[in-house]
Amino acid sequence: MQQPPESDPTLQPAGFSSTPSFTLALPLRERRVLVVGGGESATRMVITLRASGALVRVVAATLSPQLTELAARGLIEVANRQYQARDLADAWLAFACSEHRSVNAALAFDAEQARVWCLAPEDVAAEGTARPPPDVAAASVGQRALVLGGARSGKSTTAEAMLADCTSVDYVATGHLPGNGDAEWDERIRRHRARRPDHWRTVETQDLASVLAEPEPSAAVLIDCLATWLSQTMDACGLWTERDDADKQLAARQDELLQAWSTTARRVVAVSNEVGSGIVPATESGRRFRDELGWLNARLAGAADEVWLCTAGIPTRLR
Repeated sequence: MQQPPESDPTLQPAGFSSTPSFTLALPLRERRVLVVGGGESATRMVITLRASGALVRVVAATLSPQLTELAARGLIEVANRQYQARDLADAWLAFACSEHRSVNAALAFDAEQARVWCLAPEDVAAEGTARPPPDVAAASVGQRALVLGGARSGKSTTAEAMLADCTSVDYVATGHLPGNGDAEWDERIRRHRARRPDHWRTVETQDLASVLAEPEPSAAVLIDCLATWLSQTMDACGLWTERDDADKQLAARQDELLQAWSTTARRVVAVSNEVGSGIVPATESGRRFRDELGWLNARLAGAADEVWLCTAGIPTRLR
Protein backbone atom coordinates (compact mmCIF):
# COMPACT_ATOMS: atom_id res chain seq x y z
CA MET A 1 0.00 0.00 0.00
CA GLN A 2 1.33 3.44 -0.85
CA GLN A 3 2.04 5.50 2.21
CA PRO A 4 0.49 9.00 2.26
CA PRO A 5 2.90 11.92 2.42
CA GLU A 6 3.78 12.98 5.93
CA SER A 7 3.20 16.60 5.04
CA ASP A 8 -0.55 16.03 4.51
CA PRO A 9 -2.11 18.23 7.25
CA THR A 10 -5.27 16.10 7.30
CA LEU A 11 -3.23 13.20 8.67
CA GLN A 12 -1.71 15.11 11.59
CA PRO A 13 -3.28 15.05 15.06
CA ALA A 14 -4.73 18.25 16.42
CA GLY A 15 -2.07 20.49 17.88
CA PHE A 16 0.72 18.84 15.89
CA SER A 17 3.69 21.10 15.17
CA SER A 18 6.85 20.71 13.14
CA THR A 19 8.71 19.73 16.32
CA PRO A 20 7.52 16.27 17.40
CA SER A 21 6.81 15.64 21.05
CA PHE A 22 5.57 12.85 23.26
CA THR A 23 3.12 13.45 26.07
CA LEU A 24 3.71 11.67 29.37
CA ALA A 25 1.71 11.64 32.59
CA LEU A 26 4.27 11.14 35.34
CA PRO A 27 3.11 9.71 38.69
CA LEU A 28 4.74 12.17 41.08
CA ARG A 29 2.93 11.39 44.33
CA GLU A 30 5.52 10.62 47.01
CA ARG A 31 8.31 10.94 44.42
CA ARG A 32 11.35 13.02 45.36
CA VAL A 33 11.81 15.92 42.96
CA LEU A 34 14.74 18.36 42.99
CA VAL A 35 14.24 21.98 41.95
CA VAL A 36 17.38 24.10 41.56
CA GLY A 37 16.62 27.80 41.73
CA GLY A 38 14.63 30.06 44.03
CA GLY A 39 13.13 32.68 41.72
CA GLU A 40 9.82 33.14 39.94
CA SER A 41 10.29 30.21 37.57
CA ALA A 42 11.23 27.87 40.41
CA THR A 43 8.27 29.07 42.47
CA ARG A 44 5.77 28.26 39.73
CA MET A 45 7.32 24.84 39.27
CA VAL A 46 7.28 24.06 43.00
CA ILE A 47 3.62 25.01 43.31
CA THR A 48 2.74 22.73 40.38
CA LEU A 49 4.80 19.87 41.79
CA ARG A 50 3.23 20.23 45.23
CA ALA A 51 -0.22 19.98 43.65
CA SER A 52 0.91 16.70 42.05
CA GLY A 53 1.85 15.24 45.43
CA ALA A 54 5.62 15.33 44.86
CA LEU A 55 8.14 15.55 47.69
CA VAL A 56 9.94 18.73 46.68
CA ARG A 57 13.45 19.76 47.63
CA VAL A 58 14.66 23.22 46.59
CA VAL A 59 18.33 24.17 46.38
CA ALA A 60 19.03 27.89 46.03
CA ALA A 61 21.09 30.58 47.71
CA THR A 62 18.05 32.90 47.83
CA LEU A 63 14.33 32.08 47.89
CA SER A 64 11.20 33.91 46.77
CA PRO A 65 8.75 34.90 49.55
CA GLN A 66 6.38 32.11 48.47
CA LEU A 67 9.10 29.46 48.72
CA THR A 68 10.22 30.85 52.07
CA GLU A 69 6.65 30.51 53.36
CA LEU A 70 6.29 26.94 52.04
CA ALA A 71 9.56 26.01 53.74
CA ALA A 72 8.46 27.62 57.03
CA ARG A 73 5.27 25.54 56.93
CA GLY A 74 7.28 22.37 56.35
CA LEU A 75 5.73 21.75 52.93
CA ILE A 76 9.03 21.68 51.06
CA GLU A 77 12.61 20.87 51.98
CA VAL A 78 15.15 23.64 51.35
CA ALA A 79 18.94 23.88 51.14
CA ASN A 80 20.01 27.53 51.21
CA ARG A 81 23.24 27.25 49.23
CA GLN A 82 24.65 26.76 45.76
CA TYR A 83 23.74 23.58 43.88
CA GLN A 84 26.04 20.56 44.30
CA ALA A 85 26.07 17.29 42.37
CA ARG A 86 25.24 15.33 45.54
CA ASP A 87 21.80 17.01 45.59
CA LEU A 88 20.73 14.48 42.96
CA ALA A 89 21.48 11.51 45.24
CA ASP A 90 17.85 10.50 45.93
CA ALA A 91 16.04 12.51 43.25
CA TRP A 92 13.65 10.82 40.81
CA LEU A 93 13.23 13.96 38.68
CA ALA A 94 15.02 17.33 38.54
CA PHE A 95 14.10 20.79 37.29
CA ALA A 96 16.74 23.35 36.27
CA CYS A 97 15.13 26.66 37.26
CA SER A 98 18.20 28.71 38.17
CA GLU A 99 18.58 32.19 36.75
CA HIS A 100 22.17 31.26 35.86
CA ARG A 101 22.50 29.20 32.68
CA SER A 102 25.79 27.73 33.86
CA VAL A 103 24.11 26.27 36.97
CA ASN A 104 21.34 24.77 34.84
CA ALA A 105 23.97 23.31 32.49
CA ALA A 106 25.86 21.78 35.41
CA LEU A 107 22.65 20.23 36.77
CA ALA A 108 21.78 18.80 33.34
CA PHE A 109 25.24 17.26 33.04
CA ASP A 110 25.17 15.76 36.54
CA ALA A 111 21.66 14.42 36.01
CA GLU A 112 22.69 12.69 32.80
CA GLN A 113 25.56 10.99 34.60
CA ALA A 114 23.20 9.92 37.41
CA ARG A 115 20.52 8.75 34.92
CA VAL A 116 17.97 11.17 36.35
CA TRP A 117 15.47 13.00 34.18
CA CYS A 118 16.24 16.73 34.14
CA LEU A 119 13.93 19.34 32.66
CA ALA A 120 13.76 23.11 32.41
CA PRO A 121 10.46 25.00 32.77
CA GLU A 122 10.32 25.63 29.01
CA ASP A 123 10.50 21.85 28.44
CA VAL A 124 7.14 21.38 30.14
CA ALA A 125 4.05 22.66 28.37
CA ALA A 126 0.67 23.18 29.99
CA GLU A 127 -0.52 19.77 28.87
CA GLY A 128 2.55 18.05 30.36
CA THR A 129 4.72 17.57 27.29
CA ALA A 130 8.33 16.78 28.14
CA ARG A 131 11.52 16.19 26.24
CA PRO A 132 13.15 12.76 26.57
CA PRO A 133 16.25 12.48 28.76
CA PRO A 134 19.61 13.23 27.08
CA ASP A 135 20.60 9.63 26.43
CA VAL A 136 17.63 9.06 24.11
CA ALA A 137 17.40 12.52 22.57
CA ALA A 138 18.49 12.93 18.97
CA ALA A 139 22.13 13.98 18.59
CA SER A 140 22.72 17.52 17.38
CA VAL A 141 25.53 19.05 15.41
CA GLY A 142 28.18 20.25 17.82
CA GLN A 143 29.05 23.94 18.11
CA ARG A 144 31.07 23.66 21.33
CA ALA A 145 33.65 20.97 21.95
CA LEU A 146 35.70 20.61 25.15
CA VAL A 147 38.95 18.66 24.89
CA LEU A 148 40.46 17.50 28.19
CA GLY A 149 43.74 15.76 28.95
CA GLY A 150 46.79 15.69 31.15
CA ALA A 151 50.24 17.00 30.32
CA ARG A 152 51.56 15.78 26.96
CA SER A 153 48.34 13.84 26.36
CA GLY A 154 47.81 15.16 22.83
CA LYS A 155 44.87 17.40 23.72
CA SER A 156 46.10 20.46 21.78
CA THR A 157 46.89 18.42 18.68
CA THR A 158 43.46 16.79 18.88
CA ALA A 159 41.74 20.17 19.18
CA GLU A 160 43.67 21.56 16.22
CA ALA A 161 42.72 18.55 14.09
CA MET A 162 39.03 19.21 14.80
CA LEU A 163 39.28 22.55 13.01
CA ALA A 164 41.60 21.46 10.21
CA ASP A 165 38.81 21.82 7.64
CA CYS A 166 37.96 25.41 8.59
CA THR A 167 38.96 28.16 6.20
CA SER A 168 39.31 30.64 9.06
CA VAL A 169 40.27 30.02 12.68
CA ASP A 170 40.97 32.37 15.58
CA TYR A 171 43.55 30.66 17.80
CA VAL A 172 43.01 32.22 21.25
CA ALA A 173 46.18 31.92 23.32
CA THR A 174 45.57 32.52 27.02
CA GLY A 175 49.07 31.87 28.39
CA HIS A 176 51.81 34.28 29.36
CA LEU A 177 53.39 36.08 26.44
CA PRO A 178 56.90 35.09 25.33
CA GLY A 179 59.96 37.22 26.06
CA ASN A 180 59.73 37.24 29.86
CA GLY A 181 63.04 35.49 30.40
CA ASP A 182 61.67 31.92 30.46
CA ALA A 183 63.44 30.23 27.56
CA GLU A 184 61.60 26.92 28.01
CA TRP A 185 58.21 28.67 27.86
CA ASP A 186 59.27 30.61 24.78
CA GLU A 187 60.22 27.34 23.07
CA ARG A 188 56.82 25.82 23.89
CA ILE A 189 55.09 28.79 22.26
CA ARG A 190 57.35 28.58 19.22
CA ARG A 191 56.47 24.91 18.68
CA HIS A 192 52.76 25.61 19.03
CA ARG A 193 52.94 28.44 16.51
CA ALA A 194 54.98 26.39 14.04
CA ARG A 195 52.34 23.69 13.67
CA ARG A 196 49.40 26.05 13.13
CA PRO A 197 48.26 26.62 9.54
CA ASP A 198 49.38 29.93 8.07
CA HIS A 199 45.79 31.13 7.58
CA TRP A 200 44.98 30.84 11.31
CA ARG A 201 44.95 34.09 13.25
CA THR A 202 46.49 34.20 16.74
CA VAL A 203 44.58 36.22 19.34
CA GLU A 204 46.34 36.70 22.67
CA THR A 205 43.69 37.68 25.21
CA GLN A 206 42.06 36.75 28.51
CA ASP A 207 38.71 38.22 27.45
CA LEU A 208 37.18 34.95 26.26
CA ALA A 209 33.63 36.19 26.77
CA SER A 210 34.07 38.92 24.16
CA VAL A 211 35.61 36.45 21.71
CA LEU A 212 32.70 34.05 22.09
CA ALA A 213 30.15 36.86 21.78
CA GLU A 214 31.11 37.67 18.19
CA PRO A 215 28.44 36.82 15.58
CA GLU A 216 28.00 33.48 13.83
CA PRO A 217 29.76 34.31 10.52
CA SER A 218 32.98 34.86 12.45
CA ALA A 219 35.87 32.42 12.21
CA ALA A 220 35.92 29.23 14.24
CA VAL A 221 37.63 29.53 17.65
CA LEU A 222 40.26 27.37 19.32
CA ILE A 223 40.94 28.27 22.97
CA ASP A 224 44.23 26.94 24.32
CA CYS A 225 43.89 26.69 27.14
CA LEU A 226 41.39 27.16 29.97
CA ALA A 227 43.90 26.15 32.64
CA THR A 228 46.19 29.07 31.81
CA TRP A 229 43.14 31.35 31.54
CA LEU A 230 42.04 30.33 35.04
CA SER A 231 45.55 30.75 36.46
CA GLN A 232 45.85 34.30 35.18
CA THR A 233 42.26 35.12 36.16
CA MET A 234 42.88 34.00 39.74
CA ASP A 235 45.94 36.26 39.80
CA ALA A 236 44.00 39.19 38.34
CA CYS A 237 41.21 38.77 40.90
CA GLY A 238 43.72 39.09 43.75
CA LEU A 239 43.08 35.62 45.13
CA TRP A 240 46.66 35.16 46.33
CA THR A 241 46.97 38.68 47.74
CA GLU A 242 43.80 38.09 49.80
CA ARG A 243 41.83 40.93 48.26
CA ASP A 244 38.47 41.25 50.04
CA ASP A 245 36.33 40.63 46.96
CA ALA A 246 38.64 38.08 45.29
CA ASP A 247 36.26 35.11 45.58
CA LYS A 248 33.33 37.18 44.33
CA GLN A 249 35.33 38.49 41.38
CA LEU A 250 36.53 35.00 40.44
CA ALA A 251 32.99 33.61 40.54
CA ALA A 252 31.77 36.49 38.37
CA ARG A 253 34.51 35.89 35.76
CA GLN A 254 33.67 32.19 35.63
CA ASP A 255 29.94 32.87 35.34
CA GLU A 256 30.64 35.32 32.52
CA LEU A 257 32.66 32.71 30.66
CA LEU A 258 29.99 30.03 31.18
CA GLN A 259 27.29 32.39 29.92
CA ALA A 260 29.31 33.19 26.79
CA TRP A 261 30.14 29.51 26.24
CA SER A 262 26.48 28.51 26.60
CA THR A 263 25.17 31.13 24.17
CA THR A 264 27.94 31.50 21.59
CA ALA A 265 26.97 31.32 17.93
CA ARG A 266 30.53 30.49 16.87
CA ARG A 267 32.05 27.06 16.36
CA VAL A 268 34.48 26.72 19.26
CA VAL A 269 36.89 24.08 20.54
CA ALA A 270 38.36 24.65 24.00
CA VAL A 271 41.33 22.83 25.53
CA SER A 272 41.69 22.29 29.27
CA ASN A 273 43.78 20.22 31.65
CA GLU A 274 42.18 17.27 33.41
CA VAL A 275 43.72 17.54 36.87
CA GLY A 276 41.44 15.34 38.96
CA SER A 277 43.45 12.13 38.55
CA GLY A 278 46.79 13.38 39.86
CA ILE A 279 48.22 13.57 43.34
CA VAL A 280 46.77 16.00 45.86
CA PRO A 281 48.86 19.21 45.65
CA ALA A 282 51.04 19.89 48.66
CA THR A 283 50.07 23.57 48.93
CA GLU A 284 46.77 25.30 49.67
CA SER A 285 47.08 27.39 46.50
CA GLY A 286 47.69 24.26 44.42
CA ARG A 287 44.65 22.53 45.87
CA ARG A 288 42.50 25.63 45.29
CA PHE A 289 43.58 25.84 41.64
CA ARG A 290 42.94 22.13 41.09
CA ASP A 291 39.46 22.37 42.60
CA GLU A 292 38.55 25.51 40.67
CA LEU A 293 39.70 24.00 37.37
CA GLY A 294 37.80 20.78 38.03
CA TRP A 295 34.61 22.71 38.75
CA LEU A 296 35.11 24.91 35.69
CA ASN A 297 35.68 21.88 33.45
CA ALA A 298 32.51 20.22 34.74
CA ARG A 299 30.40 23.31 34.16
CA LEU A 300 31.75 23.79 30.64
CA ALA A 301 31.24 20.11 29.87
CA GLY A 302 27.64 20.39 31.00
CA ALA A 303 26.96 23.01 28.31
CA ALA A 304 29.14 21.44 25.59
CA ASP A 305 27.94 19.54 22.54
CA GLU A 306 31.00 17.29 22.60
CA VAL A 307 33.48 16.37 25.34
CA TRP A 308 36.72 14.50 24.61
CA LEU A 309 39.41 13.06 26.87
CA CYS A 310 42.94 12.50 25.58
CA THR A 311 45.11 9.82 27.18
CA ALA A 312 48.56 8.87 25.89
CA GLY A 313 47.83 10.59 22.58
CA ILE A 314 44.51 8.74 22.08
CA PRO A 315 41.35 10.87 22.07
CA THR A 316 38.14 9.30 23.42
CA ARG A 317 34.75 10.92 23.11
CA LEU A 318 32.89 11.09 26.44
CA ARG A 319 29.67 12.61 25.10
